[in-house]
Amino acid sequence: MELGALFHLVLTLFVLVLVGWAVRRIGIFSDEVTAGLSRFLVNIALPALVIDSMQIPFDPALAGEGMAVAVFGAACYLAAIAFALVFPGLIRARPDERQVFSFLVIFANTGFMGYPIVRAIWGEGAIFLAAIYNLLFSFLLFTVGVLILSGRGAGWRGVSPRVLLSPGIVSVGIGLSFFLLSVDLPEVIGGPLRMLGDLTTPLSMVVIGALLARLDARTIFGNPRVYLFSAVRLLVMPLATFAVLRAVLDDPLVLGVLVMMAAMPGATNAALFAEEYGVNPELASQAVFVTTLFCIVTIPLVATLVT
Repeated sequence: MELGALFHLVLTLFVLVLVGWAVRRIGIFSDEVTAGLSRFLVNIALPALVIDSMQIPFDPALAGEGMAVAVFGAACYLAAIAFALVFPGLIRARPDERQVFSFLVIFANTGFMGYPIVRAIWGEGAIFLAAIYNLLFSFLLFTVGVLILSGRGAGWRGVSPRVLLSPGIVSVGIGLSFFLLSVDLPEVIGGPLRMLGDLTTPLSMVVIGALLARLDARTIFGNPRVYLFSAVRLLVMPLATFAVLRAVLDDPLVLGVLVMMAAMPGATNAALFAEEYGVNPELASQAVFVTTLFCIVTIPLVATLVT
């Protein structure tokens, strides 16, 4: 895709973010409605999209691409975790900021925003690969993510084995089973799944906007370390991913999906997790908002490398 088309794509999605921000600001959405829609996305719409994207006959080539995403995606996450340990010191983060910045270096918005972006650029086939990547995200979010935010107080006690039963992981398991066995769901089931999955792109953007609308605009742009983080999250990490992986990956689709996932803004659930563990949710919200705003420009620029 050309740069202009990529910019138009991201801008279109961001208009939906603004819609979500507006309906929350004028009171059409309440915090309860926003939370309910977020749960609906995570537990129903996104899993439906994942299962529907895997409703294709078994293809050894696609299975190989999925395995490559899993292997190289895991390597990317290991590198991100190592970098997250030193990054707060590099930007001289305050003690009450370190855990949030570490968390956001590792976890980007690869679900709500990653799926729509890769789907728009490469089509339905890329959803399969994005789902494999997000399998890693879901597992690490509820293990490494919890450890980072809980600190020494909870440690591994804060990690529940029920993470393996989260809808994101279960939907990938179901979808992969159908793919490997070439199971074709009857239309009475496949049709509703497809319709629910189609809700993911517009509804996820609206929910992001509604979540960001809770922030006080006067405090969003006041922390210079948030801008340093944004540059790392939106440019340094995807460019580093591209520079390293293009030397070892021959498949342009696998490379593209991995780079674009690394280019996503901060994970929207960072503020929710930070609030749950009492670790500076205001900073998490600021970082998510600023990176989501700046990604209008950075995502098209990064995408030109891989399209």
